[in-house]
Amino acid sequence: MKQGFLYLVILVALGSFVLTSDKANAFDVNQCNQQEKEADCKKRLDELEKEIKKLEGNIKSENQNQQKLTTEISKLNSNIQQTSAEINRKNKLIQNLKGEITGKQETIEELNKKLKRDKESLADIIRQRDQVSDATILELILSSEQISDFYQDLSSYSSVQNSLSDTFSAIESLKKDIYGEKEYLEMKQKEEDDAKYALQLEKNKIETQKKDRDTALSISKQTSAGYEQLKKAHEEEIKKIRAEMIKFQGSGINSKPISFGEAYDFAKFAEQKTGVSAAFLIAIMQQETGLGQNVGGCYITDLTTGDGKGINTGAFYEKVMGTGSLPHFGVITKNLGLDWQKTPVSCPIDMLRVGTATKYYQGRGYGGAMGYTQFIPSTWVLVEARVRSNLGVAVANPWDPKHAVMAAAIYARDLGASGTPVTEVNRASYATAACKYF
Repeated sequence: MKQGFLYLVILVALGSFVLTSDKANAFDVNQCNQQEKEADCKKRLDELEKEIKKLEGNIKSENQNQQKLTTEISKLNSNIQQTSAEINRKNKLIQNLKGEITGKQETIEELNKKLKRDKESLADIIRQRDQVSDATILELILSSEQISDFYQDLSSYSSVQNSLSDTFSAIESLKKDIYGEKEYLEMKQKEEDDAKYALQLEKNKIETQKKDRDTALSISKQTSAGYEQLKKAHEEEIKKIRAEMIKFQGSGINSKPISFGEAYDFAKFAEQKTGVSAAFLIAIMQQETGLGQNVGGCYITDLTTGDGKGINTGAFYEKVMGTGSLPHFGVITKNLGLDWQKTPVSCPIDMLRVGTATKYYQGRGYGGAMGYTQFIPSTWVLVEARVRSNLGVAVANPWDPKHAVMAAAIYARDLGASGTPVTEVNRASYATAACKYF
């Protein structure tokens, strides 16, 4: 108990130090108001993402610890219930033994009373016999009784005396047996009392263990809550920094093209993580955006209907994005600290060549693809968690080329692409994946 309390004190003190230190080292979001501070802002974003990743690991560890403690507490509760039930059984058995002992004692007392009564009767008979033996023959003759009657009474007295003597022997023998039974029952009661005492000690021990586990579980939950609170604070700071960066980044999207070397590095890393060919991923990126030269020419203007406009022309586009993707688009941009109305997405294409893509028609489809590898928002959410896991980041960003290439690799693998290099053996799977992807 003292150790648990000491641990709690140390933990609270340590948590206070961490939170205080974090506040002391907190990044000034206002620094992002100047463009020359962009590098510092990005550095802080990277630090926060790493810290969030670490916190997520700590939270996961505490959750596992809580599950383990919960299982142990459940087992201890079961043991306490079983021990309590055994103690109750012992109590009933002891009460039954006490009842039997009391019954034996009462029987012995009744036998003693009977023995006393019979002894008193025998004493009366002896006194009467002694009176008769002292009588003289003259007195006997002068009495009204016949001599034959005298001898007959004397014989009766002797018979009763003998009968009572036999009764005394039987009673004494029975008392001896009952005393033996009583002693045996008393010994059994002592054994059951000792067993009950041992059970009570075991129950107390288990209850102490459970109390320690309860304390540990409470501490773990407080620790986990502290991590969650710190993680939430970091996430809020990330949003603020991203929101401030929008002021000097326009939409907040870094839409500049990347070099082939950068694309190769990102694709090679994704290949190592997923087993999808780096060459295939570069081809996807080149086909979709020309390695980032065109990440989208439209803005969404209505998050309910999906209507939008051309970035350069301002022309109205009906249903730039499908309604199934709109809620996801709102969440994705919010998590990245972006203004969804100023975040570029692809424009619809005049698929059936009716002369314009600004008006929606059956067969035209939608635009609304995001980032370097042109993900529809509803598809992005299918791979987002795996992108974060593979890259070790808190938030996945389709407008970050490294994130986008990783997402393309994960999605291509989901579509059947696998194996490096691309050969005659796996070429068909890559071709199928590419057709589905485009």
